[in-house]
Amino acid sequence: MKRRVFLTQATQVLASAALGAAARAVWLPFPGRLAIFAQRLRDAAPFVHYDADALFPAASIIKLVILVGIVREIDERRLRWSDTFVVRRPEIVAGSESFGSAPSGSRASVRRLVDAMIAQSDNTAGNVLADHLSFSRINGVAESLGLSRTVMRRHFMDFAARARGVDNTTCAADIGALLLGIARGARGGASAVAGPQGCRAMMNVMLAQEDRETIPAGIGRHVPIANKTGVLDDVRNDAAVVDPYGDNPYVLVLLSQFNPAMTQRAYALLREDAARIDLRSR
Repeated sequence: MKRRVFLTQATQVLASAALGAAARAVWLPFPGRLAIFAQRLRDAAPFVHYDADALFPAASIIKLVILVGIVREIDERRLRWSDTFVVRRPEIVAGSESFGSAPSGSRASVRRLVDAMIAQSDNTAGNVLADHLSFSRINGVAESLGLSRTVMRRHFMDFAARARGVDNTTCAADIGALLLGIARGARGGASAVAGPQGCRAMMNVMLAQEDRETIPAGIGRHVPIANKTGVLDDVRNDAAVVDPYGDNPYVLVLLSQFNPAMTQRAYALLREDAARIDLRSR
């Protein structure tokens, strides 16, 4: 019975979004939970909104909120890109691309930490910047933007905390709203996120993202895509501003959770969804 209800609801949402029968064939068999938010910058409402208010593990996509907190401090002249932070032993996560083998007590600039946290999703860099801000201030940033379902409760890769049920959470609508604010600010529009210079800085670091396996891989046309991913064994999240400085930019957020045995299938379906939604965006 639950599966029948799920299929009926998904069919209704897809029909209302006018994605067509081909899109429904891709969306319905997703092997787990899926949320989608897509909105053009010029519009007042999303053109796809499927389970976008549902709570999901945030994984590294919550680093976008940390990024906003850091950029706001820079905008307010309380911090400079050239300032340095100490990397402490509890913050170091083995396998982090840039800082996984950083000596405890070493220092790194804010610029280098931000670039690593976003472009490489470096978890050590994320922990250092999160500790500078504190969880309460990060959550205050989210609250100030109306991101009511976005909460940071643990450090990155703290699996012991996650096993106890302590996790960082968000929803597709929250992340979509955040990216819309960054994108509008980067184009010189009014934004509650940060000033134009700060929004452009955030857009530029997202344009340097190295993980292009989901939304960028699904969109076939050659346009700039600024994105941030979040990955756990059972989670694949991707949030992007497609063609941010072009004539018809839009925001796309895909959040998903699934059995790890279905990872390849889940990634393939997310790419297909990105491709079909991109066609609908034009």
